[in-house]
Amino acid sequence: MKNALIFTLLLSSLAAFAQPKTTSDAEALEKKKEKIEAMKVAYLTNELELTVEESQAFWPVYNELQDKEIELRSDQSRTFKGLGDNEMSDEEIEKMIYSMADAGINIAKLRKSYLDDFIEVIGANKTAKLMRAEKEFGRRMMARMKGSKGPQQRGKKNGERPIR
Repeated sequence: MKNALIFTLLLSSLAAFAQPKTTSDAEALEKKKEKIEAMKVAYLTNELELTVEESQAFWPVYNELQDKEIELRSDQSRTFKGLGDNEMSDEEIEKMIYSMADAGINIAKLRKSYLDDFIEVIGANKTAKLMRAEKEFGRRMMARMKGSKGPQQRGKKNGERPIR
């Protein structure tokens, strides 16, 4: 749970700092998002070994969860951006900090509220696989982003490349 919260904050922070400067940047960012989403769909489908029937029932529920989660993360990101304002009082900053923590809790509650839906659609075993696969996908994406910014130092053995 703690790692999920940290990952959530990391992703929302990354999105906050990755705002496009021009229209072409916005288009490039949108293409990257689409590419990552396609990779995630392929990865999850492969890891979960979904049947056609399971897939037809699973993806609408999963996409609904993702849409709600993105909305909560956007709220959290807006709050995070506001923390850089030096004109704020300690009380205002404290309120924002608690608001960000509440957003993280709300994301966790949202994910928990969908567990029954996933268990009903794909079963408990594949729901557990989903949770592991999402975490692993996140790790792989982070390793890939680290790898694209220069040589990966931590965990690198004998010239290994990050998992792709």
